[in-house]
Amino acid sequence: MDYAPRTMMEMSVAFLAFLLAAGTGMMLFQNGASLNALAYVSGQVQDRSLHQTANPIASDGTISGAEVLHALARLEEGDAEMLVDGVRYAAPLERERLRVSGIHLQAKYVPQYERDESGRLLRLILRRVP
Repeated sequence: MDYAPRTMMEMSVAFLAFLLAAGTGMMLFQNGASLNALAYVSGQVQDRSLHQTANPIASDGTISGAEVLHALARLEEGDAEMLVDGVRYAAPLERERLRVSGIHLQAKYVPQYERDESGRLLRLILRRVP
């Protein structure tokens, strides 16, 4: 094969490889851009000021152990202290040192609220239902 046809074939293969790489890169960029836009839109839809609370009206007035554990994990500075079966949990909590082996996830707990004169929650007492 002569030099000119061989060079033309090499250039054609190189050009096809370039087009393939450019097309793949464009598809990846568009996919990333659409995922970014979706994450941005769904992040705006969520209201970050909402927190999960116990709703005794919706059930029999008990809270599951998993909900108690979730509330403990979200306990922040300035929140009311929690007493779970006589064990006191108050903010700030170090989650690594938090001992929650006494909280049974499948058990039900009955809440009792202690408030001050202005109605601010001071203490949440949770007792396990036998």
